[in-house]
Formats: sequence, C-alpha cells, structure tokens
Amino acid sequence: MDLHRKKFAVLDLTHGGIPIAKSLAGAGNEVSGIDVYGTVEPGILLELEEKHGIHSSKTPFPVSEFDFLVAPVHLDPAYPMLVEAREQGKIVLSHHEVVGEILKGDSRLSGMKTVEVTGVKAKTSTASLLADMLSGQFEVALHTSRGLEYWKAGVSSLIYKGLSITPGSILVAVEKVFEAGFRPDFFIFEISIGGTGTADFGILTTLSQDYGIANNTVPASEAKLQLVRHAKPGSILLINSGAEKALKVAKTTRAGILTFKDPFNTEFSETSGQIADFVLETGYRTGEPLTSSELSTSPGLSGSVVRLMRRGKEIFSAFPRPGYNILAYRTAFVAASAAALELGARREAVISVIERFTGLSGRMQEKEINGIFLIDNSNSGMDILSAEKALDYALLKKKDEKKEGIILVLGEEASQVCEGLPPESVQGFVTKFGTKCRQVILVGERMRAIIGKNVSYAQNLPEGLSKASEFAGGDDIILSSVKCFR
Repeated sequence: MDLHRKKFAVLDLTHGGIPIAKSLAGAGNEVSGIDVYGTVEPGILLELEEKHGIHSSKTPFPVSEFDFLVAPVHLDPAYPMLVEAREQGKIVLSHHEVVGEILKGDSRLSGMKTVEVTGVKAKTSTASLLADMLSGQFEVALHTSRGLEYWKAGVSSLIYKGLSITPGSILVAVEKVFEAGFRPDFFIFEISIGGTGTADFGILTTLSQDYGIANNTVPASEAKLQLVRHAKPGSILLINSGAEKALKVAKTTRAGILTFKDPFNTEFSETSGQIADFVLETGYRTGEPLTSSELSTSPGLSGSVVRLMRRGKEIFSAFPRPGYNILAYRTAFVAASAAALELGARREAVISVIERFTGLSGRMQEKEINGIFLIDNSNSGMDILSAEKALDYALLKKKDEKKEGIILVLGEEASQVCEGLPPESVQGFVTKFGTKCRQVILVGERMRAIIGKNVSYAQNLPEGLSKASEFAGGDDIILSSVKCFR
C-alpha cells in the first residue's frame, strides 16, 4: 500500500493517534489530527502544528479533503467523519493497519523478529514470561502495560514507562529502544484489540469474556481477529484452542497455526475435532492429578507441578513456587512456554522461569502492606469478573488460613484505562458481594454514586490502600482490585 505523499486524517489523538500522525508526517505526508474526545491539552495540539506541521482540531474536518482516514477500531461508527467516509467511499484504515505499514518501512527492524500478543486476558503475563524465557539466549525488547523493558540473561531493565498498549505506542516503543542504543533479537509487543500484520509470531491468549466496542456496535473479539486476518504469510500464530471464531478465520490465512489449551478452562468448549498442540496439565509431585476443585481451593499449593504436553507427549515438568495464585497464570504458562520453545528457547530456560516466578505486580500477587496480608489484583486489564475471581480467592485464603475479614479496595484510577470499570457493574458487585467484606473502599470519582453497607471512598489507589490499612487488623486480608496503569 502506497502511503507516501498522501493526505491523512488521523482520528483519536487520545488513544495512540499522536505517534501515528507524527510518523506519517515525518514520512512526507500531509497530516491532520482530530481530537475526537476533546481530551488533548491545547499546548500539545499547538506543538503538533508548529513542530510537526500537523493541523489539529477538536471538531471534524470535511472528509473530501483527504486520501485516507485513520481511525481506531473502537471509535463509534456514528462519528461524523466516519459516516461521511462511508457515504463517499473513502478508505478508512485502522490504527493497527497503519502502524503495520509504518513498521514494514522501518529498515532498522531488519533481521529482528517481532512477537505480538493480544486477547482479553493474560496478555501482560504471557508477554512478560515469554521475554524472560527467551532472554536466556537472546536479547529482548518487551513492551507491555507494565512499561518498556529490555531483557538479557534473565534480567530486565526499564527503558521507559507510561506508554499505553494501543498500536500507536508500538512506534514510540521501537524509537525508545533504538534511542537507548539497543539492538534486540526480539521485539515483544502486548497490543490491544488486534494485530498490525507484521509479527513473525502472533499469540491470541483468549477471546472471553467478550465485550462491546465502537459504542457497543461490534464485539471486541471481531477486532482482535485482526491478529489472525492480517497475519503475514509464513508467520506463526499460537491460538487458544477454545477460540473457535479465531480458528475458523485462521483457515483462510497463509500463516502456520499452533494451538494451546490451559487446564480446567470452562469458558470455552473445545472446537469439535480440534486437538490442541500444547496442553498444560497440573498435578502433585507424587504424580497424582490435581483436580479443578483442589486447584481452586489451594491455588498457591506448595508441591504442585505443571506439565507441558505436546500432542500427548510430555515436554517438561516444572514445580511453581507458592505465594501467588497459580490459577491466574495458567493461560500465560502454557502460551509463553509453547511460544518460547517454538522461538528457540532452551527447555531448561523455560522450566527455570516457571520455577522462580513469583507472580507479576498487580496480577494476583501476594504481598504485605504495613504487616497485613495483601492480594494485589490492581492492573490495567482488571474487570468486574476478575474482581469476582479475586474475591473468591481471598475468601478461600480467609477460610484456609483462619483470617478475620476482608478489606476490599475496588474501582478505577482513570475511566480511560481500557474503557474503564462501569459503575453499574461495580454497583451490582457491591450489592451481591459487599457483605462478604468487612469494608469496601471504592476508588474513583465515578464510584461515588454507588451505595452499599460498609462502603467508603478514595480518590486513587494509594489513598484506597492507606484507608484499607487503617481499617484492617493484623489478621485481616486487604484485597486490591483497581483498574489502573502500574
């Protein structure tokens, strides 16, 4: 696709549109930026105009002025410029597609392999585990919602923090890595709602629970299938064997297809006749199988073992450490392990990473705060279903370890984080489960309208945790489930 010396309108400067607009302008195109949500500071819009020649506006432009429109997949199709584009037959490219075209033209990436990880759940943990596994033999640049990291010999260093996982942020991540003087063997990108079509290896973690985007006009799963639909010929796709929709689309691609299944996955029914290439099994060191019920009641069980199987043959066994909810990482363990082995990691390196893994901050990690037991489940991907599962886990901990009560910190730090945490969902949660907690502290301005017994409010996560510490005694559990960037 020829994207040179064209006129572009880049819609949505809030969610990754700015780096896309800058890249297009830097390549000699005439670019205009539309601040669809009116959230970009006037000073930033002025800088785009004066420094990069990007004419920006908070109101729509006439579509007839442009060769191409560039819009995110989640933008409401009723937005005036999109309506006008359909009427005039103008080409509308997604942010993912344009980023893919820009990356194809970046000669600095020659000889480097890229991995893209998308899905509803387990993106960050899969990408992070994979980077660690590969780093035993290779140098890896990793971009996730946790930040931009560089991995070498099992050790990570932070290059940059504050990027989102929108496709446009990939352009910034690549630039930051090269500016730091690194030349990685692999780039691994966690990417929201789809793929760019440039990955050598793509991973689809899950498609459940699905949700609506673009003003609820399409399911997010349809957009995530960009990873499959746009996969480049000769690349490899690793797909959850329960994602039937993705597997059907995969039959039309020229990419190689591998599948995986994690244990006790009740969210999907495996496609009829589909046998997963990689399967994760869980049991005891004695060889006895670990049932779903046992894993649910002792998800951090000391002495448990995970086995990676390929087509019925055991590849390895590993013995995870206790101290975090293994159940929360089942998808990441199998997807990252399978990908790492396919990409050339040694089996011993994969086992080592699993056995020294202690959980990721904000993803069902167990800690202490002021001497009180804390279950940290606060991250950008946190949703109401995740909060329910975290509460179930906390209730089991309370029973098994004879804790007194649960102090729940629940809410959002910013409604823009992955479309926020709907207050109506939180109200339903508080109504249904609030009485199981001694105190519920709701975080975020939008949560102040929610009512319930033993409910109080905080502006942000640090304030919420501080209040929780004041409420909690030494034998209580603090459960933190706040949607936020970490």
